[in-house]
Amino acid sequence: MTTAESQLQVQTQGIAQYPINAMNRWSSSFFKLSLPSNLGTRAAIKETADEGAKVLSIGVYIALRVAEVEGVPYDGSTYEGHTIGDESKSTSTLWAYETAFPEGFDTRDGEEFLISLGHIYKCPGCSGQGRVRCSTCGGRIRWHEKNWKDEIVEKICSCGDGKMMCPSCTGYGEQLKVLRVKTHYVFNEKKEKEYSGRLPERLLMGSTGNVIFRHTTEFQKRVIAEAIDGFNADEFTGLMADVHGELRSEVAESVARQMVNPQILTGLIDRYFRELPNPVAANQRLRAEMLPVRLKCEVTDVPVKSVKYQYKGRDYSLYIYSNDRQVWPEGKAPAEFTWKLGVVFGLFAFVCLLLIMAVH
Repeated sequence: MTTAESQLQVQTQGIAQYPINAMNRWSSSFFKLSLPSNLGTRAAIKETADEGAKVLSIGVYIALRVAEVEGVPYDGSTYEGHTIGDESKSTSTLWAYETAFPEGFDTRDGEEFLISLGHIYKCPGCSGQGRVRCSTCGGRIRWHEKNWKDEIVEKICSCGDGKMMCPSCTGYGEQLKVLRVKTHYVFNEKKEKEYSGRLPERLLMGSTGNVIFRHTTEFQKRVIAEAIDGFNADEFTGLMADVHGELRSEVAESVARQMVNPQILTGLIDRYFRELPNPVAANQRLRAEMLPVRLKCEVTDVPVKSVKYQYKGRDYSLYIYSNDRQVWPEGKAPAEFTWKLGVVFGLFAFVCLLLIMAVH
């Protein structure tokens, strides 16, 4: 046998072993009770075919800040936190204050802080007294009630005078009006596929694969700088138009030749930018403000292999997909009494026996 023939034999064996290993792992799961274990080894694989599949995705990582007006206890000292009046040019946006954008594209919570509105007022909960009626005794201090022996006993509250510290102002009698600001990060993503096989879309879209194209655009520095000076809706539209054109050019240069139909990707990109809401236009200053952080566009090559096989004289088919070689049976899969069913029935019989013995 020549060297070339030996290499071809090794490659052929490797290709054949791929579905065998995936089928063995799938069928040996204990939770697939009636599926024969080691099915890949025991079945006769008749045909395999690679079905090229690509998952296309594009999305913008959005930062959202929401502010609610509330009162916080005020002890009369100088407020040392953020104050609206401190920064004349920055009073119109919540992004004038500390901002540390996270890496990546995961949905998560960000900074939370207070901004003083400078208004100090008498606590409405206690009318500025710092104390309210005791919640335990209702102001009675002493009262009588029945105990567990049905005896009348006297109760004395530990408050002493029927009052307790006001929970709203913690006893200070005054509150400071503030904005409580919370930050959230979300990834607004859309996906499309280049695939004509029968593997369900819900399985394909959630699959892992090999990223063959990735484009990211960071908005952080320029967007924050413009936001602090009064970022407006037209500027966001212009920014997105520039990013759109840049992305289209890179797709044409880098990924078009790796796809059967590159128009699917360019169509997804065009549709995404066309349907992308303008977050700046929807902003409510000092109430709900959004900013784009970064954009990501990816093309992922997902391995999908169709397999036709025979087991005990009957024909079946399945798909092996994703980098972790998940299996999806197309139609019925082989079913018989297996050792897994034997274990379940044995455990059930044992439990029934224990119950019978307990009764008698």
